[in-house]
Amino acid sequence: MNGHRLNVPLLNALRDPATVLDLDAVGWNDLLLSARRHALLARLAMAFEERGLLQRLPGKVLEQFADARAAAASNQTIMGFEANRVLRALRGLDVPVVLLKGGAYLMAGLSASRGRLSADLDILVPRARLAEVEQAFLDHGWETAITESYDQHYYRAWSHQIPPLRHRDRSTELDVHHTIAPPTGRATPDARALLQDARPIGNGRMSVLAPEDMVLHSAVHLFNEQMTMGLRDLLDLHELLGEFGRDKDFWPRLLARARLHGMERPLYYCLRYVALFYRTPVPAEIERAAGTFAPGWIVRTAMDWLVPTVILPDAPHRGRTGAALARWLIFVRSHWLRMPHGMLARHLIVKALRRHAKRPNRTAPAA
Repeated sequence: MNGHRLNVPLLNALRDPATVLDLDAVGWNDLLLSARRHALLARLAMAFEERGLLQRLPGKVLEQFADARAAAASNQTIMGFEANRVLRALRGLDVPVVLLKGGAYLMAGLSASRGRLSADLDILVPRARLAEVEQAFLDHGWETAITESYDQHYYRAWSHQIPPLRHRDRSTELDVHHTIAPPTGRATPDARALLQDARPIGNGRMSVLAPEDMVLHSAVHLFNEQMTMGLRDLLDLHELLGEFGRDKDFWPRLLARARLHGMERPLYYCLRYVALFYRTPVPAEIERAAGTFAPGWIVRTAMDWLVPTVILPDAPHRGRTGAALARWLIFVRSHWLRMPHGMLARHLIVKALRRHAKRPNRTAPAA
């Protein structure tokens, strides 16, 4: 598979900003709208700055870039403050706290944090400490964002996190994990190893996952879920692999860690699609080894259509019907990977009944 089908202005601009300098006004408008839709406008601005191309851009583009970068900086300030509030709430518990995803990239100073927007803060704590950690957050102003009893049960019995929390004053969201993938799913992360091998940052009161675990978490989050922010998440993986991959020992550790966590297939997809989308360099021997994690050709061919169609729905050659079908298939696949078949059937039936119950009665007379 090669990337010639991915001739999309936003992707071209992220890979090589010089390729889009000759866009007309309509082209720039489409590019900026697409970047905003994918939460990549600030990152795109940084790509032009890193190549020394800002002086060649139209004034209106520069204005939007400046606004996007200011919004990203504000968002990251908020995330840093929330990390501080988490530590304050957990003071005295002597519980390890591991930052995940965007918060980890930011607080560890990784290149993947450049211009990145985060909707919430994610942390990992030992499962045995969840009850006291949750109570500490409730005592410091956080409230559960999930009220339905079935959804509460779903999170607490089947998910890799407790129900999301929202602070009552700041409206910021916090996800408290005890592992990095659903315990009922195909991936089988070793939560003890995740915590044991986490790397302290700053003053040591917080940690981030080991580099290999950080990549695998991003990969399983993308390829075992619905790929909602797929282009941004793939860029995260491209940045992480580029930064960590400068250490030649990282690559064999990544393969070993994928086997430990049962994440061989997400790693295969990660390496396949970062190369397709972002031309990420991966050592040939690692590509060959990861190739042993590949599915059969039917699934592989299907994924080669599904992934670009879902991640780049606004590509010129994508039809609306095809994109909608691809999103539905990825939705079904994400649930299939998350639960055993019996549990999945029960879950979907409950969801369908609840949707039906909430549907307004169209035959009732108007008030």
